[in-house]
Amino acid sequence: MTTFQHRFQALDTWLKAHTRLWQFDTFTRLDNPWKNAYPELAALLARENLEIESEDFYAEVFRVCPDLKTTLNFSKSDLLEQSPQRTLTDDLPSYVSVGIKGRKWSQIQAFVAHTPKANSYVEWCAGKGHLGKLLAFEDDKPVHSLEWQETLCEAGEQEAKRLKIPQTFIHADVLKGESRPALANTHCAVALHACGDLHRELIKQAVAANTAMLCISPCCYHLTKDSHYRPFSKTAQQSGLNLRQADLKLAVKEVATAGAREQRLKQLELTYRLGFDAWQRSARQQDEYLTVPSIQKALLKQGFAVFCQWATEQKNLTDLIAHTPFENFEAIGQSRYQQIQKLEAISQLFRSALEHWLVLDRAMYLEEHGYQVDIGTFCGKALTPRNWMIRAGR
Repeated sequence: MTTFQHRFQALDTWLKAHTRLWQFDTFTRLDNPWKNAYPELAALLARENLEIESEDFYAEVFRVCPDLKTTLNFSKSDLLEQSPQRTLTDDLPSYVSVGIKGRKWSQIQAFVAHTPKANSYVEWCAGKGHLGKLLAFEDDKPVHSLEWQETLCEAGEQEAKRLKIPQTFIHADVLKGESRPALANTHCAVALHACGDLHRELIKQAVAANTAMLCISPCCYHLTKDSHYRPFSKTAQQSGLNLRQADLKLAVKEVATAGAREQRLKQLELTYRLGFDAWQRSARQQDEYLTVPSIQKALLKQGFAVFCQWATEQKNLTDLIAHTPFENFEAIGQSRYQQIQKLEAISQLFRSALEHWLVLDRAMYLEEHGYQVDIGTFCGKALTPRNWMIRAGR
């Protein structure tokens, strides 16, 4: 059994043992979804004025449920960031990064620093080709950037000509296999934050094309056409975990880092949505969640009643307002919001383990197909929380 398999089995066992604590639908249930399985933990969360962001919160959680304080190493223990593959040009001209936001440019530089040098590259889902631009500038080797939006290809081509670098763009839909010739004729395929099915396709197509090297930073595992996760590796296929899109979303769901104003608006919207949900269950006499479309944030400033009026119009429920007024349901929404915050504070304990599980599945699949694989971080979490890197070579 390989190191990856050992690590995967440990993660898999731990995740399966506590499935009820992280595999649940936050908004569809009115009660605690695991109060019977974890009564002491449920009682803890039921306390009034419980500060879930305090230092003592998880200490209390681990006291009543010690199994959650696992000794397994779920961190990104293989710190690729401590062993870069190359040293980037110290005095990189500022004109190279024109049009790229500072944080994104720093992510690209960190990714390239951990990408082995190659004779040629394919940049997967390139956008304007910012990643490929730096590779071409640093190595002076051909970079073929694949992108399905033609306008982005044109913009990238103009930038490559301006910089006089060996970067070309290919207008291709990678999900339809239009990328296979490029993968078959390149030395290394790179993808920084390719979402869901896009990086799934890269891995499978690169294996089929016998591409010599891959450097991938996966992202947004839940952006897939499949309702349930399809494991890559034989080991993961034997797991009893049945992951839905909502579970895959947990793997990339970080504690809020947005600004104070944005967080207040998000809290207000969730409170209103939960209050409206309580109203519609009562008004329709049906105990089921009813999805409501996205809303313009400006509408939130007009209050709960205006939000509910808008929501009833979206769902054709305006005739029920006379029988069930909106009053009192905002308070119910506030109470449910607090409950959901507590439940999500527990599910967050499993976020990094689940992401690690998904990365290991990809790494084991590549090992099964003859690659030597490294996984770990290519930068610090402050630069991007999606800092896993899979580096594979024949």
